Amino acid sequence: MSKRNIIAICDTEADYCFRLDEYLRRNLKLPFKIVDFTNEEDLKAFDDELKHQTIGLVIAQSVYERVHDAGFDRVLVLEEPSRDGSIKPLDNYDDDIELRSTPKYQSMDKIMQKLIAFCMDQPDTLSSKQRQDEKLTIYGVYSPIKRCGQTMFSKALGQLLGAEGRTLYMNLEPFASDLGIQTSAGQNLQDLLYYFDNDEKRLSLYLERVCVKSGNLDIIPPATSFMTLKGVESKEWIHLIKEIANTGLYKYLVIDLSEIADGFTSILEMCDRIFTIRRNDTQSLHKLETYGRTLRLTGCGNILDKSMVFDFPDSIMDAGSQAAELYARNVLDASVSLSDKEAQDAS
Repeated sequence: MSKRNIIAICDTEADYCFRLDEYLRRNLKLPFKIVDFTNEEDLKAFDDELKHQTIGLVIAQSVYERVHDAGFDRVLVLEEPSRDGSIKPLDNYDDDIELRSTPKYQSMDKIMQKLIAFCMDQPDTLSSKQRQDEKLTIYGVYSPIKRCGQTMFSKALGQLLGAEGRTLYMNLEPFASDLGIQTSAGQNLQDLLYYFDNDEKRLSLYLERVCVKSGNLDIIPPATSFMTLKGVESKEWIHLIKEIANTGLYKYLVIDLSEIADGFTSILEMCDRIFTIRRNDTQSLHKLETYGRTLRLTGCGNILDKSMVFDFPDSIMDAGSQAAELYARNVLDASVSLSDKEAQDAS
């Protein structure tokens, strides 16, 4: 079965056609080709072989009513309201055509999600690795000290990295704090794990479907049940992280980690650098000392060697996200100049 990797867009309203093209190119980071048509004759003359390599033809309803499917077998019609605001029902002129529809005048993100759903439902959609010369750099954020600002720092770090290259944020805490993102029902880490378990070769599509864009950052909404995290074995986490790297979609991965995850130390060992927040009160320092001793005694001292320990003051947390990003920039810049052996002693 040949793979499909083309998205065709047709609308005689050229400005709309090009704006949708631009939006998809900017936000749909998959190895798809996008071709535009602003007149019906060019659409009908499009090579038949290429039509059968097309994931879907996205076509304005007014054009569809004149050219029908134009030789494409998967069509997403952009519904256009009439003068009284009503939508004319679509006629399917060929039962062999996969026909779907969605309003034309809505957010382009919703149109993109419709396209992703089209891709998800078709087994021959191309979902191969993108070319990427650099390996995925993985940053782990973990502290045995609770309520220290770990998630706030993790997101701030992700936003900084996202300005330099596409960055994914994954939260493995059992009761994740509010990440300030809007999520669709049933689209979170649990669903990504389910999709991945059933068809790992289409992980890049699943990431596009599940992730929520927040500023410079792609966020996998956290699992809603801590029992989900407890049920995932170490080898599954390791396999997922390796395959995220293999998609070639991302330059950076930030893992906001909790010890509840099976394979906690194995995940930390996969990280290129680990950030550990410290507090200066006696109880917190004791927890940090116990954490370090435990890792050394269990043969995981290499995790400490690449862990940068630093303070994250309450004043920074209270000042909001911009202050957190500025502080995270200082921490990140400091970590670049440190060797693994020096990192643990950094403050």
